[in-house]
Amino acid sequence: MNDRRQYQRYVVNNDGDALVQAEIKIEVKGELVHLVNFSLGGLCILSKNPFPPGVVGISCEFRNCGKIDLRGTVVRVEKQGDMWRIAIDLTQIYKLNSLRKA
Repeated sequence: MNDRRQYQRYVVNNDGDALVQAEIKIEVKGELVHLVNFSLGGLCILSKNPFPPGVVGISCEFRNCGKIDLRGTVVRVEKQGDMWRIAIDLTQIYKLNSLRKA
């Protein structure tokens, strides 16, 4: 299978044994969401509610390791069971095109 991804993706370990657990909050709605995976280029989350395309604020809190605030662009929203799978692109705001995989 040909991997067309521009950036390496990291899957979040949600079994409770991970060294760092992430708590992701989309500031627009103040809703906590489930982080599925992330890369330098963006995030994939599961949410109870869909988000419209456009720019959103993201607050990532890492247990005892600090916090980072980001802005991203919602680029894809798909229904997955009773949740919504949402792709958030970071490259448009942070101009990351020069860091793509070769």
